[in-house]
Formats: sequence, structure tokens, C-alpha cells
Amino acid sequence: MRRALLGALLAVVLAACGAEGTRPGPAGIVPRNGRSGLSLSGVVDGRQYAVSDGAPVLRLGDCDVNEGPDTDLCFFSRDINGAFFGIVVENPDALRAGTMIPVVTSTCRRAVCDDVTDGAVVDVQLGVGQRRIRATGGSLTLNTLETGRRYSGTLTLVLPDGRLAGTFEVVPRPEE
Repeated sequence: MRRALLGALLAVVLAACGAEGTRPGPAGIVPRNGRSGLSLSGVVDGRQYAVSDGAPVLRLGDCDVNEGPDTDLCFFSRDINGAFFGIVVENPDALRAGTMIPVVTSTCRRAVCDDVTDGAVVDVQLGVGQRRIRATGGSLTLNTLETGRRYSGTLTLVLPDGRLAGTFEVVPRPEE
């Protein structure tokens, strides 16, 4: 009995290890059954942040309703300490698959950001009720862009007081 149990456990472990390299998507993120992943880290205002979430919320629409109607691409999650974490691309129509898009400095607000076409306008929110921080540089590389259904790639965000970098493969949650 004990030998059979150990054999079964070994088979499960080996099967899991062997299948890992065959899954699509950025390294370290394994979407399954409508799930996805967001993995990033960095330092902002002297504080270290890390996000490792297998099922972040994907929203394409107005993610900042208090600022007037517009279209945003948003990834909402929690950092490893449990605090709210959000990435908001204020002008998702500027994104292109298979391309590195620069993150641009912009003072645009609301729907005016939708008109920025020379790069991505990206805000980061670190905590509930905290103001959003506008990225001043960096890049967003999209390997996959299926509008409203799937976004995968890498990002590097330069913020006024820090930097964040990581990978993502985000799809709507099954209940959405």
C-alpha cells in the first residue's frame, strides 16, 4: 500500500514537471481553465512591491468612473501582502500585438487619454483609496492581444519614485 502511494505521488510530480515546458505564455505563468497570471516586482517610494496572482481581474471599459467616461484596460490584483494593486492602461487602442510600445509621460485626463497614440499611458494604484501614480517611462510588450479576451506580455514601468517590471497573461475570470 505504501509503495503504491509513493509510486502514485511520484507519477503526479513527474507528470506536472514534464508538462510545464509545453504550456504557452510567459515563463512562470500557467493559465488554466480560464485562469491567468500577473507577476511583477519593484520598488516604489522606497517600499518593495511584489505581485504574484494566478487570477487577476481583467476589465476593459471605464475603470476610473469618478473621472468621467472613457475606455481603459485594467488588471486588478493584490500584492503579496494582500493590499490592492491595479494597473490601468488609459489608452488601450494604442496597444499592438507583437510590438514593444513605449510608456509615455502624459498629463492627459479622462477620455482625452484615449486620443494618445504615440505610446501607452499607464497608471498604477498601490492600495485602496490611494491616488494613482502615472508612469513616466518604460515599455509594454504584447505577445498576445485579443481585445477584451486575452493579453500577454511583459512590462517595465518607470514611476516618479520607482520602478516595476514583470510579466502577464490575463484573461477574464470564469465568473465574468
